[in-house]
Amino acid sequence: MAYSRDPSSMMEDYMNLRTLPAAIGIAFTVMSLYMFGAVDGLTIGWGIDYTLTSNHALWGSLAAYALAFASSETRSFENYERWEQITIAGGPAVMVASQHWTWFADQMAANSPHLAIVAFFVSFASYGVLVQ
Repeated sequence: MAYSRDPSSMMEDYMNLRTLPAAIGIAFTVMSLYMFGAVDGLTIGWGIDYTLTSNHALWGSLAAYALAFASSETRSFENYERWEQITIAGGPAVMVASQHWTWFADQMAANSPHLAIVAFFVSFASYGVLVQ
């Protein structure tokens, strides 16, 4: 049986399944887990032979975060409550600090793995608040 509606409405129905946001969420989670040290040595085979670096994981996580914000129902930072705004801003701040602020990275290494686990959950919670 053929699909009776036009292609744009078919695509709209497909997007209602929320497949793309779910895939973005999985990518964000995997890259964040790698960035905070829970997963070691992610390598893509299939002729590419690329091993994920922590800097690429940061950029990938931030890109997934931006895509999730763009596809969220709210799409405006002002529409969130104050505690949600703080949580949403805290996630990327922790991710950037873990990669580019030497003191923070040293503290994560010294408190292994407790501070890294807290940092992951802060970034994960901020993503959860963002996509609600």
